[in-house]
Amino acid sequence: LHSPAAAAAAASPTPPPCVPPSPQFKACRCATAAFAEAADRSRPDAHHVRPGVPHHEHRPTLMGCNTSKGDSAPRQLVLLGGGECGKTTIFKQIQMVYGTGFAGKGGEWIEPILNSPVRSMHQLLKVAAAKDMNVSPDKEAAAQRVLASKPGLLTPDLATDVALLWEDPNIKAVSDVKEADLDDNAIFFLNKVELLGTPGYLPSDEDILKVRDPTRSIETLDFKVGKAKFRVIDVGGQRMERPKWNLTGDITAVLFVCSLIEYDQVLREDIKQNRLKESLNLFDIACNRRYVDNPIILFLNKKDLFEAKIAKKNVSDYFSDYDGSDRDFAATSSYFKEKFLAKMKNKDKTVYTHVTCATDTSNVKFVFNAVINMIIEQTIKDSGLQ
Repeated sequence: LHSPAAAAAAASPTPPPCVPPSPQFKACRCATAAFAEAADRSRPDAHHVRPGVPHHEHRPTLMGCNTSKGDSAPRQLVLLGGGECGKTTIFKQIQMVYGTGFAGKGGEWIEPILNSPVRSMHQLLKVAAAKDMNVSPDKEAAAQRVLASKPGLLTPDLATDVALLWEDPNIKAVSDVKEADLDDNAIFFLNKVELLGTPGYLPSDEDILKVRDPTRSIETLDFKVGKAKFRVIDVGGQRMERPKWNLTGDITAVLFVCSLIEYDQVLREDIKQNRLKESLNLFDIACNRRYVDNPIILFLNKKDLFEAKIAKKNVSDYFSDYDGSDRDFAATSSYFKEKFLAKMKNKDKTVYTHVTCATDTSNVKFVFNAVINMIIEQTIKDSGLQ
């Protein structure tokens, strides 16, 4: 598929067989075992924390299984957006704020956390070599050991090598070039790699929030605010995952997440397509084709990284119709907000917009409380009780 529109046209209106078919998404572990195993097989080869145990068993059991026939159905909120926009981080924040959190579950995230600094250093060394920006001679042996390492547990010796290389001026310089294409929080994990390499290291909540581990299945989380029940549904954002956006059942609202820092980035799946322009196309599909009648809440995410990026990279270099100050956070973020709102065909429909930082728990809690109150008020209004 070469465009979001083509992807949407090719997507069947009926959910694919691997998606739990219940109209209320009453997905429990037993009902989704085959789907989780299929999703696990689609992942790149990985060394699991416990040999022989499928990867999905290391992850939190997020599927809601407590709705009985006598219970009222939860209001269902679907999280949509392109790959790496931060919606899964918002999903994790909701689990922290409204759910059970991650107490005692750090081991379920240890593999991607420990792999992050090693994977990043692999990439940095390859880009440095391609640009003839080699590390200093005294670090060459460490570079060779890191390049020879494979995904798995981070040993103290390997952590020391990564930390040594991260101090190299050429590696630091390469980390800022476009070709490096590091995860948003790669530097966070590189800065603490020696701590991560400590035997028996247990991830913090911040580690879990910041690690990138792509959504490869439909994950749900049930929670309550007062007496109101909610279910959040997180669907993968990469192109290969988007057929799963054909969700059936009663959707209360769509939470669409866009990463503001994508204005100068291209898709991993298609290097000719600007990521933020792809996000605008996806918003068009979600609002005007898939969920025409549902309330839309737009999250313009990663505001902290965006504010840092516009200090160095001009928005106008990538969006030629932007004529404001490239260094003005309010002007640039407002510009992108209007770009999204312009996609709405129904100009009478309200789109609730929030500028967010998904890794900031207090920010997400404040914003999500406003979203919940809006949904409850809208529900009361629609029922004629107001």
